[in-house]
Formats: sequence, structure tokens, C-alpha cells
Amino acid sequence: MITRSRNLDRESLLNRVQGFGIIEVLISLALLSIISIAFVPLLLNSVKSAAGNTTIATATQIVNREIEGVRAVRSPTATAPSCYDVTQYLQVTLASVVDPRGVVLIPRWDSTTCPSNYPGTVRARVSVSRSGQNSPVAQAVTLVFVKAAT
Repeated sequence: MITRSRNLDRESLLNRVQGFGIIEVLISLALLSIISIAFVPLLLNSVKSAAGNTTIATATQIVNREIEGVRAVRSPTATAPSCYDVTQYLQVTLASVVDPRGVVLIPRWDSTTCPSNYPGTVRARVSVSRSGQNSPVAQAVTLVFVKAAT
């Protein structure tokens, strides 16, 4: 008889514990949605930041390419470029570039002057800005050694 009452107690206990009810599941889903909604602004900001960084990275690559180009200018008759060679290189209109997001980037050289004494250096500044904006996204300055005026 004692064993039968223990079995009845176990059966009644098992019948009472049946797992999670629908109310508990709905409450946990509601809490999970509230917590996930809190992360939406963070995700949006990171997407915007990544997009801006793509444009900056592309502009920086353009600046580096142009700086290396002006450093590679050489005179046809000498190893070092003349001021004329460098200024002719800087007067070429640079083609606009479209970055992976579709932003049009426009590189341009700033005007420069030849040194008064030779050998000397010519200051060359390149900047890249978005189409329709004047503020540069990336810019750099280099000094180019020139041996003579022409």
C-alpha cells in the first residue's frame, strides 16, 4: 500500500509539470523582440559608417595613385624631372572615379609654382572630393625634386 501512494504522488507530480505554456512562450518572445529592437539603431549606424569608410578608402587610393604618378615624372633628357615636366603633368585633367557605392569622386591637382633657385622642389597637392562638393574627402601633399626649369 505504501508503494501505491508513492506512485500516485509521482503521477500527480508528472501531470502538473507539463513544460512551458503558451503564455510563457509569448512573454519570452515579447522580451526578445524588445531587446532586439534596441540593437536596430546600432546596426543602422554601423551600415552608414561602413558606407562612408568605403568612399574614404577609395578616395585615399586615388590620392596615393596620383602622388606616385607625380613622383615618377622624369624628363626625357635627364633622370630628374624639370619644373616644366612636373607642371605639365599637374595640368592634365584627371578623370572622375565611381566608388563601389556609386559615389562619384573627382580628383584634382592644385596649382603650383616653380622654385626660384635650381635644383629645388615643387610642391604638388592632390585632393579628391565628392561630385558637387568642395570639401575634400582625401588629400595629400608631396615635394618633387626638380633639377632645372625646363
